[in-house]
Amino acid sequence: MNFENVWEILEDWGKGKVDALEVFAFEKEGLKVEKKDGRLETFQPFREEGLAVRVLARRCFGFSYTTDLSAESLVKAADTALEMTEVLEPEPSLFLPGEAEWPHLTPIKAPLLAAEEALERLERLEKAAFAFDSRVKRLQEASLRDVQGRLFLANTEGLRLSWPVRAHTLIAVVVAEEGEQQMGWEWRSVVSPELLSPEDIGREAARRAVVRLNARTLPSMKIKVFLPPHVAVDFLELVSEALCGDRVLKGKSPLAGRVGEEVFSPLVTLRDHGLLENGLETRPFDDEGVPQREKTLVREGRLEGFLFDHYWGTKSGQGSTGNARRPSFKNPPAVSPTNLFLVPGEDSPEKWREGRVFEVLEVLGMHTANPVSGDFSVGVAGLYYENGDPQPVAGMALSGNVFELFKQLEAVGKDLTFYGSLGAPSLLVAEMDLSGG
Repeated sequence: MNFENVWEILEDWGKGKVDALEVFAFEKEGLKVEKKDGRLETFQPFREEGLAVRVLARRCFGFSYTTDLSAESLVKAADTALEMTEVLEPEPSLFLPGEAEWPHLTPIKAPLLAAEEALERLERLEKAAFAFDSRVKRLQEASLRDVQGRLFLANTEGLRLSWPVRAHTLIAVVVAEEGEQQMGWEWRSVVSPELLSPEDIGREAARRAVVRLNARTLPSMKIKVFLPPHVAVDFLELVSEALCGDRVLKGKSPLAGRVGEEVFSPLVTLRDHGLLENGLETRPFDDEGVPQREKTLVREGRLEGFLFDHYWGTKSGQGSTGNARRPSFKNPPAVSPTNLFLVPGEDSPEKWREGRVFEVLEVLGMHTANPVSGDFSVGVAGLYYENGDPQPVAGMALSGNVFELFKQLEAVGKDLTFYGSLGAPSLLVAEMDLSGG
């Protein structure tokens, strides 16, 4: 992509037509490989590019996008964005971010995997899964996605920005058998292949399948609950919505108006770190060009602030925190965390299994949780421990309130693990309602 040519075409188009103009472009290439039950199902090199145009006219932002970067299509997309401003309600004080002092970061320089390397990584994953235990009978899915690309951003306030992006993902879904079948899975996504062991992914998926064999349903009870990192991040994601400034200003966050108050356990410190080393969302600037930085949102249980993009930060009077993100070039910017994580503690989660505790290994139905109230009732499976002896359990339901859950933490593990751009250590929660047969 010759972004300078793209910008020149659209900048010329906008003269005399709009008050401000922004162009966001993205190009990426990579390889997707998927094996199912040992058979190669997908081997797909890919290349994609696209561009979004945002214009300010009539005190409104109009938006459009295109995957065709010819001059004719660029102008057509810009015309569409301008037409949108004719039907939107005007708002005062709209403007685009300008130049700033951006942090210095060193880009990740990891070349794309060759086809042979990608297949070899999946073979290593597969061997590790089957070697874990003889009861592992199937590798239902083993997949890899390796991507590199570059994003571009320019606007009429003087921004001319570019940054390379890199991501590598492995997924494993394993089936174990012993009179019945149980499934286990694991996935991770990192900025470079050398940061992720295929063997670790295969073994962990196998472990989660094997330990659940011969599961039974227990009577309902109140019990301490152990959330390992892959489950803890699901609950953290629900909390993260309440920390987004747009939801606060719309009255959809129960944390609104509570800055300075103790909202969670003193064991909880939450950080959004846009400059985190090897973070998937680490960049000098967000998707509007505002500098990213490290922010403590909750410190030892006390709420310190929220996340904002340029629009909602301006409306709040607090300014952007560098948290504008676009799920793709097809979306206008919106408030979103960068690399959000719960700061790890000092506890070793292994010792939690010595008492009476329920360790959650799988959650079903988290999408049904209410992000406004925080109420949830989800299906769970896992391990019931009493005096260190594990009993596989399935067919249970866990209910409660996510904000109360983070108030009732008894311990925080030292095993911080990221799943995508969300990270959490293991969490031990005081007694919760576990419903069964």
